[in-house]
Amino acid sequence: MGIRKPTTGGNGTMNSSYEIGKKRFQETDEAGIQGVINGLSDVSPHISRYIIEIFGQLFSNPVLSYHQREMIVISALISLGDTPSQLKWHMNFGLKVGLTPNEIIEIATHCIPFCGFPRALNAVGVAKQLFAEQNIEVNIEDELLQIIEERRKRGLAKLQEIDGKHGEAVADSLADIAPLLAEQIIDFTFGEIYSRSGLNPKQRQLVTLGALTAQGGCEPQLHVHINAALRVGLTKEEAVEAILQCSPYTGFPKVLNAIKVAKEIFFSH
Repeated sequence: MGIRKPTTGGNGTMNSSYEIGKKRFQETDEAGIQGVINGLSDVSPHISRYIIEIFGQLFSNPVLSYHQREMIVISALISLGDTPSQLKWHMNFGLKVGLTPNEIIEIATHCIPFCGFPRALNAVGVAKQLFAEQNIEVNIEDELLQIIEERRKRGLAKLQEIDGKHGEAVADSLADIAPLLAEQIIDFTFGEIYSRSGLNPKQRQLVTLGALTAQGGCEPQLHVHINAALRVGLTKEEAVEAILQCSPYTGFPKVLNAIKVAKEIFFSH
């Protein structure tokens, strides 16, 4: 069964975003989107059209790959924390467009410093359920366990690599009021999370932008991490596209706030 078309307008035409979105879903996950459409058909068929149109708009821009876009979406949904059904759908879609099970778990791990352990643990629970249903085995090692004593040195080096002076300024600003927090940022966020091999620096910054945009109210942290995204090699266009990818999942206000931060950074350089 193909994806059902909604009724066309008076002139019998259909907008191109819908047609592109329909084609993209047919190429990647026709059964999955058809289930969404069927579930909405009785009370809100217009919403299924919106979903396909937005998909056609966002996923057709070649600035980011499907693989990258799903990393961002998964991180945004983890950060929101209350969308397990949608998170499971996107984890499954991520598998279909090339994400590995290990990468999905690593995305959840990377989100811990930005949205906390409970939301990350809930995401791991969703992933475990999905993997069990599909008989997928995941083998992830605690790769830094044997070199915990090097965490501070590793964290300082990684902080300099990723955030440069911006990260150092954040840590220094905490020294007189919350030194333990500064230590946790250096030792845990950078010495542990950022030092894991499961994602490369560009992927980690895409995931971070998704998580912070979804959180909302994190404009100072977005300022640091948009700069970090540029520092590790993402282009301005890729950073903006990562933020825009969040709009269907977080709503426009959070995305507008994040775009405002990006604009301030880009026009200050």
